[in-house]
Amino acid sequence: MVGGRQALTASISARENEALKRLGTVTGGQSLCSLSRGSGPVPAVKYYEGEVAVLAEARRAIRRLPLGPEDDAAAREVLRDLRDRWTAQVDNPGRDGVRWAGYLAGGVDAVERLIAWYALALRGQRRRMDS
Repeated sequence: MVGGRQALTASISARENEALKRLGTVTGGQSLCSLSRGSGPVPAVKYYEGEVAVLAEARRAIRRLPLGPEDDAAAREVLRDLRDRWTAQVDNPGRDGVRWAGYLAGGVDAVERLIAWYALALRGQRRRMDS
């Protein structure tokens, strides 16, 4: 049986790959820097960029956690901290405008979905262990 942390790592990698594909689709192969410097709106690009950024951050943070009996609790705490930090940025000076809003919304949405998925995965794992 795959442990909760292994399942989380696999889920983060799959989500990150999907977000990168979506980002590639909406950019049409253009660099993010050139799109960001342009004058036109890029909310979808920034949204997917935020998803990719938060998932990469989650992957690195989970990888840095020491292995131990409290793996699942530590991983949940990492995800909650990540969500809280990204959510707090919404009100930071200089983080306004449609581009920042899209970027932060993408990151917060991605980590919220990951938290919800992990909670369900752990519940399912516990049910299988109790059977």
